[in-house]
Amino acid sequence: MSSMQPPLTEPVLQLLQNQLASLILSVIPDAPERSLTEQYLLSRLGLKLTSDAELSPDLQRFQQHFVLYHLLYRLQSEWHSANTGFLSIGLAKVTLLNTSHEAITALAEHDGNRSRAEYYSNWQNFYAMSEQLLDNYLRQFWQHFSKGAVTDTTLSVQQAQQLLKLVPGFSLAQLKKAYRTQALLFHPDRADGHTEKFRQIQQAYQQLLRQFH
Repeated sequence: MSSMQPPLTEPVLQLLQNQLASLILSVIPDAPERSLTEQYLLSRLGLKLTSDAELSPDLQRFQQHFVLYHLLYRLQSEWHSANTGFLSIGLAKVTLLNTSHEAITALAEHDGNRSRAEYYSNWQNFYAMSEQLLDNYLRQFWQHFSKGAVTDTTLSVQQAQQLLKLVPGFSLAQLKKAYRTQALLFHPDRADGHTEKFRQIQQAYQQLLRQFH
């Protein structure tokens, strides 16, 4: 656990955790193993963070995401210990799985789950994130997701601009913002995500990015 102070006091974090638990458990009786999106959870929690520094909208979203996932992994640990179920935490959605104690333990001890839980338990990662690091992480994720994908079509510059809803003369900053917006909109982990559209967005971004190299 990091020695750095969280952006919210422990009583506030506990209050948010209780609200989050209620949100997730409220859907279980009618829809077992139903997924809830990150966007839905953030909107219902109404999570607000303040900072003395001037932060970009992307960094603000990252910080809200970090606090949410910090709370989710706290819940995962508590519910695992109580054998309530396993809170499966994906990139943009969470699911409470009703499964056996042995299966819960195996899922909780999986290397991927443990490494993510450790990341979101360390507040140093919250404060260390910068605009450049955020760009690198997003790029690495999209490249990892698209690894092995076969693309049969080549996009023209005009098609790429249309996919990202850009007009000629856009800046690098506008390109990055449009890319993030459209990529998150069609992300496969979203309830209404679209895998093929997501790959096209990534391809369009790479196509237009060449103009700035």
